[in-house]
Amino acid sequence: MGSLNLGKYQTGFKTLFVYDESRSAVPYADWDGNLYQNQDPNHGRQYQINLWYPSQVGSGTPLKYEHYIHLMGRQTNFSNTPEQRTFARKIFINQTNDLGGDGNFTAKELDLLLELNVTARSEAKPLDEQFPIVLFPNGGSPAYQSITAEYLTSHGYVVVAFAPKGRFSSLKEVSGIGLEVAIDDLEYVVGQVAQLPFVDINNIGLMANAIGSSVCAAAIARNDKYKGLVSLEGGLPSAFEQRLLRESVYYQPENITAPMLFLYAPHPSIDPQHTYHLQHSERYYAHFPTMSEFVMLNYGMLDTFIPDIVGKQKAPPKEGFETANKLMLRFLDIQLKGRQAELFSQDFTSLSEKVIDSTFVLPAIPAAPNIALMKNLFLKRGFDGIDSTYYALKAEGAEKPLSMNFFSAYRSWLAWQKDPEYQHRARLYILAYDSYPKSAEANYYLGYYLQKTGSLDSARAAYERTIQYLPESDLSKDRRETLMRYSQEGLEEIDQSK
Repeated sequence: MGSLNLGKYQTGFKTLFVYDESRSAVPYADWDGNLYQNQDPNHGRQYQINLWYPSQVGSGTPLKYEHYIHLMGRQTNFSNTPEQRTFARKIFINQTNDLGGDGNFTAKELDLLLELNVTARSEAKPLDEQFPIVLFPNGGSPAYQSITAEYLTSHGYVVVAFAPKGRFSSLKEVSGIGLEVAIDDLEYVVGQVAQLPFVDINNIGLMANAIGSSVCAAAIARNDKYKGLVSLEGGLPSAFEQRLLRESVYYQPENITAPMLFLYAPHPSIDPQHTYHLQHSERYYAHFPTMSEFVMLNYGMLDTFIPDIVGKQKAPPKEGFETANKLMLRFLDIQLKGRQAELFSQDFTSLSEKVIDSTFVLPAIPAAPNIALMKNLFLKRGFDGIDSTYYALKAEGAEKPLSMNFFSAYRSWLAWQKDPEYQHRARLYILAYDSYPKSAEANYYLGYYLQKTGSLDSARAAYERTIQYLPESDLSKDRRETLMRYSQEGLEEIDQSK
């Protein structure tokens, strides 16, 4: 554990092997895509859920690192056979070389790691208390994140690690659909963990690296039970994964209000600016100039035993790994345990100067009430309640208080017997135009409803703006053509009415 000071709790470890019988089983696929058939294909979708939890002192059996590595061979085939253990060792060697070992990590180096003692104890008796949960999805679960998991657990957390899968194999799909499938896996695991007596199911944080951070962000947009996210050298602050997220129906940035901590290293694709639009989340950023992606995982500490285990590093990664873990613990304590502290306090930054060269914080802008509350507000106070809420949020710093997703859904709701004279929808799109003056969609609906309410000159101007902005809009070709046709027809009707 290096200089990571363990907390007051003994760490217990256990693995749940469960099936979701409502979905089909999937075969194991290695990173090259080779498939390995299931030993029993008649069960449902397989989940290996690894749990680190605070436990009674002295209970359980001591473990070695080999236990975690061998579990890598039991992601879809749950049997614990010599063949499965041999398979797991092969997978760990291959993946380590793929992550930077470049063929230098062999069975000889693996044998050294297998014998390392870990702090967790197998099947230890849980304490009769409830602890916050940290979900840590990772494709190499649990051998890639066990050190962080043991450290956090010793300080009073239940850490839950699992490997999200794809639709047709264990290999996660890098696509918008793949993100949604992974979110379903995450939600299923939460449902399983919720049944355990020692978890506080209303106090959940998320932690992930690589594309897992984007899965977690989309999950937060879908479920506000999640109280914070650590992006551990994740792909969330990249243009590529932001494009993937926009393909997911669950990724609506206006619904993301949980605080986020971004720990990131130099990478041509990573730029914090790609997360600046998440304006309703308080965001913390720490840059590690000498780190690389995979040494933020166990490899950062394993490099002590096998130098350059995933390639030559700019500096020994041990201190960076330890600093990242200490910062994660501080963040989780603040978000999940209510600790009153400044994340980047002077005492911390003075200790981390060797490995962190910059930190900054982006404050959260107040988010609008959810659409159910906004509907209820209309029923209680009429559209004046919507107007006042919108402008109050603007006064608090929200440049665009309501999203285009909101305007679309709210328009459809008003259309059902709540706005026969189109007055409310006209006022709705006056607000939409205020926030999105160059949106072809906002201008078209503003023109349509102004025309319906008799404001023909203003309607004409809105239709003309629609035609102006359509060529540069990000709408589909069919939608652009449709709005162009409707706008031209609207202009013709206005001319004829005069």
